[in-house]
Amino acid sequence: MTLSVLARLSPFHRTRLTPWLCRGLQQQAAPRKGLKVLFFGTDEFSSSALTALSKGIYAENPGVAHIEVVCPPPRYKVRTIKEKTKLIWKARVSSRATNLGIHVHNTPEGGSIQNWEVPNVDLKAGYGANARFDIGVVASFGAFLPQRIIDSFPQKMINLHPSLLPKYRGPTPIQTAILNNDSHTGVTVQEVHPKRYDAGNILAQVPFELKLGMTRVDLMTQLGHLGGELAVRVLQNLEYMRKNSIVQNEEEATLTRMFTSGDAKIRWEDMTAMDVMRMHWAHFGHIAVWSFLRVKNKVLTVKMTDIELATSFDDPLEDDYLSFRPGSCLRKRKYNYVEFPCIEGGRLHVRGFTVEGKQPRDGLQFAAGYIKKNKTPCMLTLSPDCKRPTPNFVYPEEYKRPSHMAAVKLYDIPLYHSKSGLVRKLKLKAEAEEAKASEKSDESKETEESEGSKASE
Repeated sequence: MTLSVLARLSPFHRTRLTPWLCRGLQQQAAPRKGLKVLFFGTDEFSSSALTALSKGIYAENPGVAHIEVVCPPPRYKVRTIKEKTKLIWKARVSSRATNLGIHVHNTPEGGSIQNWEVPNVDLKAGYGANARFDIGVVASFGAFLPQRIIDSFPQKMINLHPSLLPKYRGPTPIQTAILNNDSHTGVTVQEVHPKRYDAGNILAQVPFELKLGMTRVDLMTQLGHLGGELAVRVLQNLEYMRKNSIVQNEEEATLTRMFTSGDAKIRWEDMTAMDVMRMHWAHFGHIAVWSFLRVKNKVLTVKMTDIELATSFDDPLEDDYLSFRPGSCLRKRKYNYVEFPCIEGGRLHVRGFTVEGKQPRDGLQFAAGYIKKNKTPCMLTLSPDCKRPTPNFVYPEEYKRPSHMAAVKLYDIPLYHSKSGLVRKLKLKAEAEEAKASEKSDESKETEESEGSKASE
């Protein structure tokens, strides 16, 4: 078949494609050097790690010879009326493996893997029947792997964790790092512990700078790619890495927990605009930040999906916006966002809303449906009693209202996802201030020289 394809090509293309086709035939005849890897994963972090790990097959010193994927099965919803099934969830790593041409194995439905057996290598890989995998690689799999599964691999199993262990063990290290405003995070390659999560010996670690404005999805993608590249290096030198592994210090260990929708509720009484943005970045793509809104005798739950931090280049929709209580819905005609003042004087611009039981809306649609001309509704932290008036806003003790100039310039900082032209505007503003300062210094020097010449005369 290969010779017939070459015969149809021109001499120019034939000379360039022959080495690649011959190399493909050699790969089918003799398996490549390296380890046969069974990869366990589910989400964006594991799919990015799989992409980087699959590139290690083509390295000069391949640590990976063959790779296959294990993930939970897709979930379907059965429609009894039309007797059709609808796909409601599918593991991201499964879609990525399909695009990369990697064979996928699914765990049993229900999530339990206590009676699950590790599969053999696919026959199409060319390793023969009953070929076993050499090592297992885990990245955000979401299920505890018992000792029986770990021992089924001759080289045991390793795990990719998106933090610098022993800090932030558990299921949500990325979200916790964003909420805690950490300047750095990282990726750790460790051995899988048979009894506890993320407690194995550390084989390798790489730090990563956490820039202000990075979302959960950004970090999962970048840390996953970084972890996959690090795993390839570890597999290339596995014996050396295990001999020089580091035992984790249990005194420095910190645990993370699973977050729920209650952790994404805005508390207008004590949360600044930056606090709300960190919460939005930490739960981005998973849980939307939300608050209560009272419309007449109804209390609605409103999710905010598209949020930006206002800067001094964004004029306030109300000149006296500091006189409004935090959480007030400020609007202006032809503006595609709703502005919310916060407790410290910052402002939030929200362009996407989802009201409970309604379809998603943009800022103009939300303002047209819920904000009247002569009334300014307010978002509420607690759900009020519909039969009573809305309680007054309670400011913290020793609260001082910020000045207008200080509040407007509060967040003139470039973020990872900055608005178009914001960084350039900040540079121009700094250059203009430097020019004014230099002019003042020149004028002061001229006046000093003139006064000195008059004194000498």
